[in-house]
Amino acid sequence: MIRSARHPARRPAPFLATMLLAAAAGLVGAAPSDAASRPAAAAAVDAARPGATAATAVCGHTDEQPPLAQGSAGLATREAQCELNLATKAGHHTPIAADGSFGAGTAERVRTFQRCAGLTADGEIGPGTWAALNSRAARPQPCTPDGTPSTPQSSVCGHTDTRPTLRRGAKGVAVRELQCRLNLAMEPGHYPPLAIDGDFGGGTENRVVEFQMCANLGTDGVVGPNTWAGLADWSSRNAYCTPPRPAGYPIDGLDTAKYQHPDGAPIDWAAVRAAGVEFATVKATRGLDVTDAYLASDMNAARAVGLAVAPYHFYTAAGTGAAQADRFIAAVRAAGYSGQRPGDLPPVFDLERMDDGSGRCPTHLTVADATAWLDTVEAAFGRRPVIYTQKSFLDDCLGSTPAFAAYPLQLADYRQSITEPPLPNGSATWLMWQYTESALFDGIRAPATADVFNGTQEDLDRLANR
Repeated sequence: MIRSARHPARRPAPFLATMLLAAAAGLVGAAPSDAASRPAAAAAVDAARPGATAATAVCGHTDEQPPLAQGSAGLATREAQCELNLATKAGHHTPIAADGSFGAGTAERVRTFQRCAGLTADGEIGPGTWAALNSRAARPQPCTPDGTPSTPQSSVCGHTDTRPTLRRGAKGVAVRELQCRLNLAMEPGHYPPLAIDGDFGGGTENRVVEFQMCANLGTDGVVGPNTWAGLADWSSRNAYCTPPRPAGYPIDGLDTAKYQHPDGAPIDWAAVRAAGVEFATVKATRGLDVTDAYLASDMNAARAVGLAVAPYHFYTAAGTGAAQADRFIAAVRAAGYSGQRPGDLPPVFDLERMDDGSGRCPTHLTVADATAWLDTVEAAFGRRPVIYTQKSFLDDCLGSTPAFAAYPLQLADYRQSITEPPLPNGSATWLMWQYTESALFDGIRAPATADVFNGTQEDLDRLANR
């Protein structure tokens, strides 16, 4: 449960259309995996580093990147303006006009971006700013200072104002405009930006369908007048289309580990709290050999700003359940966790498939060994642990056992077609639902998994000793 590197292994692009249709029919679930998804998370983090993106014409205008300043004009300026829009919208900035004219508004947006990227804010675009733009436009990420809504601009991509009907197989400048608009409209933590190459292939078609689902349009993958109008609206203002958050569960949570600290960046827990997050689970240990480097700092900082917090352990095939429990207990006690302080949620036992990329059931896993971990930890802290798992895991790896029916559950299922996660055999309800693998949160410089709580604020407070 790396929790934002704990999500299904990425599948090749040709599989996406089938998956999308299956998910819409409620047929496909997520199979969480601690390290199977590590390469995807690492790639996202690496792409966020200045200079990490090899391609330079991110918006498809030109790969020439001369020095630019107020008074510049032409395709390079248009490319820079478009990249500025892609790179700063995740910081809540309304896109500027990509009109190819470097005026005062463009200079101010350059300064905003430079502050966000930790560069000298001189309002001019030299090699360092170009490199950071290429990286952050291709993989947008939250930044400070945050923007405020302003008047939307109609020309935010700068390719064309024509809006012909487009479908799979189309090519040309209107497709470039479409792809750019899709990148600006879709929240980048959930929808990795498309290549703006002017080729309407399967990836673009899938993204059109995702946008149409978000905007409550007919999901035919064809870009007609209504889809163009929706794209023009969403891409030109300070807003993103995001996957639907589960309805009826108002309390939000998230899950963190070292992968939410790219290049050692700290989490701004005050910003996380201000964004409305009420609880967090923080990785503590894995098996017998890993203690997360950010266990103490994240757990205590999150608790200090008012979040309810739980540490979690990822079960592996190395060592018995009891031995892994002893190591977890020692690590979280050293970090200050007692289970009894105000703000302490019960400890979490992450029970899922092997984290070696194989997707196999943990070697030697038995009900008895898992129960040994649970019993040892409950005795140590006087709190019944929460089990993080998935119905399909218990069905496949433990024979649909009802042995854990009495435990509170944190269930992972990323399908948008369901209203709540399916319950394991014997269980009557769930406590937390991890419903997405890659949410963007203010204060965190990498995607994180997101949860909702099945209860009221009073219920959460009672569970957290408050």
